[in-house]
Amino acid sequence: MSASGLGRILIVDDEESVRDVLAEYFTEHGYDVVTAESGAQALASLPDYRPDLVLLDIRMPGLDGIETLRRLRQVAPAVAVIMVTANEDVALARDTLKIGALDYVAKPFDFAYLEQSVMAGLVSAGVRQPAPSDDDPWRALAHATFRVVRGMAEAARASTGVRLEDAALRAAREAAGGRRKAAAEALGEVELLLAVAGELRDLTGADLAAVQSAVVDARRG
Repeated sequence: MSASGLGRILIVDDEESVRDVLAEYFTEHGYDVVTAESGAQALASLPDYRPDLVLLDIRMPGLDGIETLRRLRQVAPAVAVIMVTANEDVALARDTLKIGALDYVAKPFDFAYLEQSVMAGLVSAGVRQPAPSDDDPWRALAHATFRVVRGMAEAARASTGVRLEDAALRAAREAAGGRRKAAAEALGEVELLLAVAGELRDLTGADLAAVQSAVVDARRG
């Protein structure tokens, strides 16, 4: 993963308009992005690009998304895959979870949900944390937040967890875009939400301390 990006995303869709919209969105929000117009092209790009996550359309001519997913699982088992589907294919998309997809999203896109799913995928796939030589405390903050929030009880996650994810992700992407003032404002929201989560016992112990430590590092950065 590049030192300045939130993660490497490979977008696979036979529709150029879909590729362009997704690529523009994620590039603007601090991710490193490449696109492929077919399953075969996506598989061929894996050795050179080495994505952390793949957004994969289900219905494509030739090698469709399901077969591409099966082959991708054989050659790159650690890469997170989120399927992209039309509303009429949601049942088919659910079936892909059984063969290794992490999640699925339907068109037209809910970009807030899509980006949360992408960040969760990057974290669950074990995208490596910044080494001392390419220290990125903002990315580390987003990863730490998503790791602990995904482990929260359902009620706690609904109460404060989702808002924590939103704020930490916003802070990381603002910092990745060089918008330090906006990043600092989002970081302030993270701190406020952490205080509330601690008071409500939504987050406690090592989980709370991990995110608090990441906030301190981001503030220093």
